[in-house]
Order: sequence, then C-alpha cells, then structure tokens
Amino acid sequence: MDIFIINKSNVNNIKHDLLKQFQFKDITNEEKLKEHCFAYLMLDRILKEFYKTDNRAIEFVNKKPYLKNREKFFSISHSEEFLAIGFSDNECGIDIEKIKDRNFLSIAKRMKFDCNTLEEFYKAWTKYEAEYKLGEKSKSIKQIILEGYAITALSNNIKEDFIIYIQNGETFSNL
Repeated sequence: MDIFIINKSNVNNIKHDLLKQFQFKDITNEEKLKEHCFAYLMLDRILKEFYKTDNRAIEFVNKKPYLKNREKFFSISHSEEFLAIGFSDNECGIDIEKIKDRNFLSIAKRMKFDCNTLEEFYKAWTKYEAEYKLGEKSKSIKQIILEGYAITALSNNIKEDFIIYIQNGETFSNL
C-alpha cells in the first residue's frame, strides 16, 4: 500500500471552481466542503501523475468510494492540518488522527480498547476507524506516529507492503 501524507495548508490557494469539480457530497460547512474537495483533487492528481491512471471516475457503493474500473483501491482520512490517502491493489482502509491530551481511559473502556497510554489509545482508535473503512478485520497493518499524528493503514492482503510518502513541496519523499 502506498500512503500519501499531504499538508492541507494550501487548500485556500486553490481556485474554488477547481475544488468544486471534486464535490461528491452535499456539505454545508464551507471548511469541511473545502477539505472534502481537496482530498478528491489530491486523489485525482496522485492517480494521474503517480499511477498514470487515465480512467479516474469514482462511484460510491454503500457510501464507500471506489474507482469505477477498480484499477486501484483507496481510502481517505484527514485530521487538522494533514490528509492521508492510501492506495492498494486490494481493499484498504486508513485513518489519521492528531494526538491530543484527553481523558482517554473512559473512551478506551467503552470501546474495549486494551491501552494504558495516550499513544496506545490513538493506535487503537485509528485501527478501529481504518477497519471500519476497510469493512472487515485487517490481514496487514502499518501503524506509525508522525509529528504528533497517529496513522493506521490496513489491507485485506496478508502480504501487503506499506510505503509512506510525505509531501515536501510539490513532490513526495519516501519515509
């Protein structure tokens, strides 16, 4: 699975008309709408430029987005200033969350997470969210803590390799 971590700070520099081309949901909150459109714009750009995919049409099946041709599978997540997009040849799920101080023990108990630290809680939480997006229990998992964010990527392929690309200006460097 290729995992792209993208800083969302440039979303305000993108022309509104370009962003609106990538609106797939009715969202009334202007900031959430920008995030949504930006995520699909980045998805489109990565498919076009990194994977050289010509047919990038998207459809939703039970509210889950897919490429119509199923050439690649993808999952999208965002938190605060970052967007994470995972791409795989198999079904996948990804979640990114900003690690914030909170009373996590009560949430962990309610969710039946086995964790004793804030970092363990966020790893459990992002795994839970990524599995929800995957739609099943994962067979492969990659979890990292990066610049105060917990990131979990999952695949239903037991032999999945995980490569992380961090946005550095206009390019992505491999982590």
